Amino acid sequence: MPPEIVTRQILEVVRASCQPNVVTGLMKDLRQSEALERTLIGERRAGAVRRQSSAVSLTDQEKLDRLITLCHTRLSGDDMCEVLLGIGDIFKSHGETSRAEEMYTLALNKGQESGKKGYIAEAYMRRGEVYSRRAQWKQSNSDLGRSRAIFSELKQNDALARVENILGTNHAGQGKITKAAGFFGRALTLFERTRQTQMAGVALMNLGILCNIAGDYDSSLAHYTRAQACFEEMGDLNRLAELHHNMGMSYLSKNLLNAANREFTTSHSLSSSTQNLPLMGLAGLGKSNVYYRLHDLPMALKLVNQAIDLFTKSHDRLSLADSYKVKGMIHRDMKSLDAAASFLQTSLRINIELNNNLNIAESYSEIGLLEIKRKNPSEAIQAFMKARSAFTKVGAQEDMKRTQDRINALEGKTR
Repeated sequence: MPPEIVTRQILEVVRASCQPNVVTGLMKDLRQSEALERTLIGERRAGAVRRQSSAVSLTDQEKLDRLITLCHTRLSGDDMCEVLLGIGDIFKSHGETSRAEEMYTLALNKGQESGKKGYIAEAYMRRGEVYSRRAQWKQSNSDLGRSRAIFSELKQNDALARVENILGTNHAGQGKITKAAGFFGRALTLFERTRQTQMAGVALMNLGILCNIAGDYDSSLAHYTRAQACFEEMGDLNRLAELHHNMGMSYLSKNLLNAANREFTTSHSLSSSTQNLPLMGLAGLGKSNVYYRLHDLPMALKLVNQAIDLFTKSHDRLSLADSYKVKGMIHRDMKSLDAAASFLQTSLRINIELNNNLNIAESYSEIGLLEIKRKNPSEAIQAFMKARSAFTKVGAQEDMKRTQDRINALEGKTR
């Protein structure tokens, strides 16, 4: 997370609610107090206190706490909620989900103090999305349920649509594809009715992801094309980065490797420009998959290791599990079979903990291929049968058929 970018974005949020001289005064005070502390602890250069104005960063917890205290003393309850929600959004966009959760909780507390139901519902929704990103489904559904009830009471259909969309993401993340499609469909209808172009694009993208899981890759790409027009109209670089990653996944499923690599490269370029760590990781992981299929194992390994570093920083357990799966595949092809087994079993364990049926199925499928390499056909059949069951639960028809063919081939050899 680049401190200078985050600091600038936070100050923009605060300036929207505070007088400019308030923010200028705070930054001056922060620089002076830092210089004084450096003097007291003897940090000098050529007999003079080092100037550290550029080092003042609001990613530093102490400085951020002082900023929030200043806002607390200067702003009304409504403005304070806006500032806290805005800072939370900044941290969320950079993958700092723990700090985003902290800001949304502060906004929730402030909303409850003032009795403003709209801010209470908004804080619950945004914190619920953070929990969703961390695959904390129970906490997410709890917050979203509270938010949904308040927004329904207030008859705020535009906000209700956002809640429906996140609930769809929760169900998709657990492999409950049919339920997810229902939530995304309702969200799209509400977004279009309330003329929320950007969010309509999000719902279209999510529906495209479901089509990709079901093996309907052309329909998936058609949804993505519609979503792309929405995001380009709004100039949303983060959503465009996410979209190009998803397009890359559809091309990867169609085994169009050059097209997939092009989309992942575009996604990485866009997400790098906004320093969105989770999306940078996903783009890198996608490219790792491409190079794996091209049998360039050194590049595939380099890219997956970079992705693991980014997912670790952004606390993205679901994507970490997917990365371990890819790393297991690479070690399997390197004939490092014990390490491959360890990575694949780790991926499986995390996916089971997160209750993600699609990723559970994919992990079992790769374990089955490993057991074939180990010349253990009976163990391979057992793994493929578990994969088939999980693919069936999520409606992944193409994957289910492919897995059944593998079972049939192995059973034919063992008769």
